[in-house]
Amino acid sequence: MKNFLKNKETLIIILLILIGGFLRFYNLNWGAPFYFHPDERNIASAASQLNFPLQMNPHFFAYGNFPIYLNYFSTIIINVIFSLKPITQASFEESIIIGRFYSALLSLLIIPLIYITGKTLKDKKTGIFSAFLATFSIGLIQFAHFSTFETWITFLSLVIFYLSLLFLNSGNKKLLLIIGIIFGLLLSTKISGGFIFLYILFLVLINNLKNRLKPLPLIKGLIVDSLIVFIPAIIILFLTSPFAFLDFGSFLSSLKYESSVALGTLPVFYTGEFFNSAPIIFQFTKIYPFLLNPALTIVFIFSFFYLILKGIKTKNPQYLILNTCYLILFLPQAFLFAKWTRYMMPTLPFIYLIISLSITNLLEVKINAIRIFFKIIFLILGMSTIIFAFSYFKTAFMSGDARISAVNFAKQNIPSSALIVSEVYDLGILPFNSFFPNITLFNFYDLEQPDNNKLGELYSLFHKTDYIILPSQRIMKTRLLNKQKFKNGNEFYSLLFNNKLGYRKVYETPCDIFCKITYLGNPVSSLEETANVFDRPTVFIFKKMKND
Repeated sequence: MKNFLKNKETLIIILLILIGGFLRFYNLNWGAPFYFHPDERNIASAASQLNFPLQMNPHFFAYGNFPIYLNYFSTIIINVIFSLKPITQASFEESIIIGRFYSALLSLLIIPLIYITGKTLKDKKTGIFSAFLATFSIGLIQFAHFSTFETWITFLSLVIFYLSLLFLNSGNKKLLLIIGIIFGLLLSTKISGGFIFLYILFLVLINNLKNRLKPLPLIKGLIVDSLIVFIPAIIILFLTSPFAFLDFGSFLSSLKYESSVALGTLPVFYTGEFFNSAPIIFQFTKIYPFLLNPALTIVFIFSFFYLILKGIKTKNPQYLILNTCYLILFLPQAFLFAKWTRYMMPTLPFIYLIISLSITNLLEVKINAIRIFFKIIFLILGMSTIIFAFSYFKTAFMSGDARISAVNFAKQNIPSSALIVSEVYDLGILPFNSFFPNITLFNFYDLEQPDNNKLGELYSLFHKTDYIILPSQRIMKTRLLNKQKFKNGNEFYSLLFNNKLGYRKVYETPCDIFCKITYLGNPVSSLEETANVFDRPTVFIFKKMKND
């Protein structure tokens, strides 16, 4: 035990795990009792309707079923242990918390896993720096607090990559079997995780090419290795998501809807921000600067190309498969019409590994001046990572919920009998309902409909309205940035914010120095909207002017 504790490497990893645990499990019940994230609510609703063994169809296929079943059975077991009663259903609130617990746990497990992966790729320094970046990762901290499945996909993708390194080094076919099982769980978590199969195919190709086989044996080897992965994956998928097969019609309908939304072939109200968004550029200007931080984003770009050149020069297949795995996770999502922040989550561990591997390689150059330069870069990266992580953590989870703070302002400054107009489809209005009974929810998304006069209807409504509450920046931002696409919406929000509708702004969610660091100076327009509209939106309240 003494020798174990004397190991500096072990102590560092333990310290990082402890820090990472605090950052991930702190305030895990944020947003209670409203739980503002719509995907969390859908997942929890699916889990809470299960009743073993009578009703096990979740009737929800936008996400996979495996984490939903695990959530359900975990909740039932916990309830039985503590109540000693045969409970067969989980409550909505329990499902939310259990889901967040699993997200936080998997996010925490990424820290030691990325350490051993980095160590396998190169050495202890690479592993430790990768673990450090993962510990203070804004993206991993944020999604640890959501019961959505992005952390699941991220963790399972990293497990597959680590196992692939072991397979590449040993050629042990049993590892391919395990990869197949994990791949099945990944498919059962979210079907879009199937893109990782391209990486697995690339892996078996690289492994067979190592043996310099002739064409026929090479093809045979590729087929056999692929089947070793694919067959157990399908079995696991069926066992953990049986109703994707038993209720195939509903599964297929959901898959068509979700893919149509993602591809932009089905216009929906919540994808308006992606008009005219350029693939790749959008991710590197509106998403990665938040999930990573601006310094890491810039360094990653150079690290990615450096590692490609390094891999070609050294003929190291591990460098090649690392970059390939990142690209397979990145490119299919980058070119979708819908470019939500969550789509980039699974790429984070691979970005940290690429950066760490590049930095530790560059720190070994023999030219002293160059080595000193990269030591400075190393220190800057470390400091910026901690600063941005703390700024986000304080802003999102230590400063109080933005919607609750807005309600507290409203209770003190707005009469309970006031007539209020707010936006439909935004859960941020929920806490206002308990104190203000006269809230009219208007569909601001429909202002562009050609067959109605929604804009005129809205202006007429304002004659008998005292206050306007915008629970988040979501619609307003999209309309202000896309004048040609949303002419009516742009007109309305432009007039509103310029005090030309007879209302003046009396409240806006405050943004202190930590908030400005986190959201690059502006929480409204600097980032892709889902980076903060669920956990820290900007709330606006407007009051009718007296002379109106």
